[in-house]
Amino acid sequence: MKKLNISSLALIFTGIAVLTVFGSCTKDPQSPGYEYMPDMYRGPAYETYGINSIFADSLSSRVPVKGSIPRYNAETLPFYEPYPYPNTNEGYELAGTNFKSPLTVSPEVLEKGKIVYNNFCVHCHGDAGDGNGILVQRDKFAGVPSYYSAALANLPEGKMYHSIFYGKNMMGSHASQINFEERWQVIHYVQKLRADGLGLSIAAPSDSAAVAAP
Repeated sequence: MKKLNISSLALIFTGIAVLTVFGSCTKDPQSPGYEYMPDMYRGPAYETYGINSIFADSLSSRVPVKGSIPRYNAETLPFYEPYPYPNTNEGYELAGTNFKSPLTVSPEVLEKGKIVYNNFCVHCHGDAGDGNGILVQRDKFAGVPSYYSAALANLPEGKMYHSIFYGKNMMGSHASQINFEERWQVIHYVQKLRADGLGLSIAAPSDSAAVAAP
């Protein structure tokens, strides 16, 4: 067999290059033309919240690692630090003694707290914080305490935060519904309700089966 000379090889490669270029062309300006080895540069796409065969749980949208917290700057630092107190009686007492609000109370804070209260608290605790919300009136729950009762009239704000975060007695955790800043906003609104004396003329429900505030 005769060996191919350099001119023949150049001609062959030139022909291949020309065929490749023209073979990749298309009349559709939106088309990329023919793709050679697309797996080398085109990754598989998954629908949001669809099935992903790579992971054992098949979810394409991954859950953040346990204990992950959002990125923050100096202004939002207090709201994105991990909550340091465990869900125990000791943690509840420590929160009451040591955990304080980083917010400065203002009309804006109280207004935002009122919005949170009306969205998440009023149906049990009532407009006035007297424990006579619509669900109590309809006998869905019983024993919701008044903020003016002996048990809650002087409840420290740290214990209120702890109760929102973990839940307390009949009240479930609201950690997933109310974010860090909103918890303090609603706590300050509840404190205002107590200070204003709304509901003092209304008989407080029994505290024997009380749930924690707010």
